[in-house]
Amino acid sequence: MAALPSSVDTSLNKLKEGAQAWAALPDTERAAVARACRQQLATLDLAWEEDNMKCLGIDPSKRDFYNTLGFDPFLFIATTADRLDKVADFLEGKLKDLSKEAKRQLPESGPLVYAMGGVGQAAPGCEIELWASADQSGEAAQEESEKGASIVLGAGNQNFLTSVDVIERAFRAKECVFLKHHPIRPFMAEAFAHIFAPLAEKGAYAQCLDGDLAGAHEAFICHKSVTHVHMTGSGATHDRIVASLKKAGRADEVAFTSELGCVSPWIICPGTVNDGKWEDAAIEHHTTMLTSAFKSSCSMNCLSPKVLVLPSEELWPQRTAFLAALQKKMAEKPDMPPYYPGAHQRYAAFEKEYSDAQKIEAPPAQPAEEAVKAPYGGQDFKILPSLLVNVGTIGAADCKPYALKTEAFAPVLAIATVDCQSAKEFPMAAAQAVNKHLFGNLSCTMVCPDERDEVLDKALNELDYGCVALNMWVALAYGNAFCVWGAAPGKYTPENPQSGTDFVGNAANVPNVKKGVVTSPFLNKGVAMDKPLPMIVADCLTVLASGKNMVLPRILGILASRAFGLLPRRMPSANGAQGSRVTQCFGS
Repeated sequence: MAALPSSVDTSLNKLKEGAQAWAALPDTERAAVARACRQQLATLDLAWEEDNMKCLGIDPSKRDFYNTLGFDPFLFIATTADRLDKVADFLEGKLKDLSKEAKRQLPESGPLVYAMGGVGQAAPGCEIELWASADQSGEAAQEESEKGASIVLGAGNQNFLTSVDVIERAFRAKECVFLKHHPIRPFMAEAFAHIFAPLAEKGAYAQCLDGDLAGAHEAFICHKSVTHVHMTGSGATHDRIVASLKKAGRADEVAFTSELGCVSPWIICPGTVNDGKWEDAAIEHHTTMLTSAFKSSCSMNCLSPKVLVLPSEELWPQRTAFLAALQKKMAEKPDMPPYYPGAHQRYAAFEKEYSDAQKIEAPPAQPAEEAVKAPYGGQDFKILPSLLVNVGTIGAADCKPYALKTEAFAPVLAIATVDCQSAKEFPMAAAQAVNKHLFGNLSCTMVCPDERDEVLDKALNELDYGCVALNMWVALAYGNAFCVWGAAPGKYTPENPQSGTDFVGNAANVPNVKKGVVTSPFLNKGVAMDKPLPMIVADCLTVLASGKNMVLPRILGILASRAFGLLPRRMPSANGAQGSRVTQCFGS
């Protein structure tokens, strides 16, 4: 085992020394630290976004279709701000009413349903519910354990996942956090150090780059001062951590929580309204939404749609029309570079498994001549077209199940059929099929035109996933801290982790939560994601979300500098961040 560098060893020991005091801090004082971290967003330097774009395979000096330079900072700041705000509200006792009483209960002693309000401006007209066990005798009390350092292993695909994990462990679990940044996101270290400076001043936060470990990852995880590890990543990383802790004899001493992958289903139910016949506008809307969800981050999210679950042509004669519209949308919407290491190898494995797979070419998000050199090991920015693979009927003898059991983390979408003879029974049949035959239990989306009733609620209850979305992409719920995110409880074992264990979210602390359910009207343009957020809008929203002073003059300055949208945003210099438009626009 490689020796841990002394700087990391010292930091872990210091965190353990202060762990008991941090855990014992009154909630009002902890809330004040969260508010102070929130205020740090107002002075956050956004120059990291240029390295973020290079990490994604995008030239930061040129525009891309998705306006990444504007959208990514907004997403990171808005998500981090919302989490800190709601955590502080909870610690100050302001959210007690939300968890007092369930709105209703499903029949036959089903789960209690708590209404948590709207998803937010990103998903107008959408509502959050938390479904909790009807047994309200209380969650099992956790044994008081020795306090020590809590390691957070940063995510590799989204910056905000890491900030949420740090906030959850530090402020909800009341642990002293040591963050190790992901190997392909070292550029976020300065931003995280700035945001969590108030936490560090309390002796409850430290961080390092992956390279700072000098290969001593096993010694890091198994360090004597570590009492908790949380990771967002792959099952392979999970297994290495479990093996390391066992080898060191610390498996029973170190708590381990994780958010892993999932072969996420996107279920299309024909419904019974209008005899199951969809209007052309409905097909247009839902193929647009599915395409946008699939292509987001080059389909490299733990919640990217990976299996499109459809009825047979006999049950739903519009199946062919839906697939044709989907293919058209996929050919039109630009492709992002496959930035995550190993994407080409995973993609090739699906090509080998499905020799009849269909490739759908689309324009690149940025012209090919603007492609940047991959900055991190294992990256290959050569565009991968969307790959559609037909697995057949789920559970049938001739089904080709590789795509149902293997998460691609690449632009691959499986087309699957559920055998059912009744449109009314299809939601339940589909739920049972994905529960039994698909890998993972993290999240899924179900689309159905019918009014919500007991039949539909039974299907939503049947879906064995930690977060379930009706008529919208489940990702839109992650940014709201009232919802929950994580694998469905009760299925995790170290030997078969599925999508991991433990929830983040539930800022109102509703007891015994089993899943989050987010719902949208069947047709809701607000969640179609048909166009990228305009750069000028993203920049204004970033100023608003960051909590800067003199918000109105700053926003007016942005609008005036670009002639209220008539002039494009000046992009950063190809030479780097110095003097970039990022700094000029938002300042400090």
